[in-house]
Amino acid sequence: MNFINTEWFTRETILVLVLGSVFAFSLTYTFEYLIKQTDKLQFQKNTKRYLRLPILYRLAGFFLISLVPVILLGDTYFAFYKNGVFSLPDPILCLVSFLLFLAGILLILYCKNYRIVLEKDGIVSEGVFRKHKRLLWKDIQSVRFERSAFFLNDGKNQIEVVPLLSGFEIFLSALEESVTSDLYEGAFQKYKQFLKKP
Repeated sequence: MNFINTEWFTRETILVLVLGSVFAFSLTYTFEYLIKQTDKLQFQKNTKRYLRLPILYRLAGFFLISLVPVILLGDTYFAFYKNGVFSLPDPILCLVSFLLFLAGILLILYCKNYRIVLEKDGIVSEGVFRKHKRLLWKDIQSVRFERSAFFLNDGKNQIEVVPLLSGFEIFLSALEESVTSDLYEGAFQKYKQFLKKP
């Protein structure tokens, strides 16, 4: 007894899925290429060092956005194939598509604008959803490692630096070069213990 319904599995269905996937990945890599070019130009204009979230996060955002036309066009096609009448996508799918689009946009904006900037005399935290902060190396009073992140404090402001940022090793080197060892030794020990955890 065959429990699998194969009526929808036709040559046209496969073509729609393949073309939709090609469109989605083409859109994803096009945007990613443009972002890389923007980042390169920005980096070439000055000697500041930037720590950003991995590219995978931005790709995830573009992938969520690219799913929207695949879902909507796929639903329209399947409805037409089944009933022979063109109809708009299901309202629930429209809502899901809108939420996917919104989540993708927010993820891209967050990844694009969130960065830690290492300067010669200080460190800067920037982000579209967070307050712009700048600490001078000479003013830093404490360095802690808690909840899988480094926290730098100058008594007024605090900057959080997470290990998953690309170029995180550069941050550790800058910290060793710019801050006295008594401030970061305890944090470094906790960070090493964190790395040993399974």
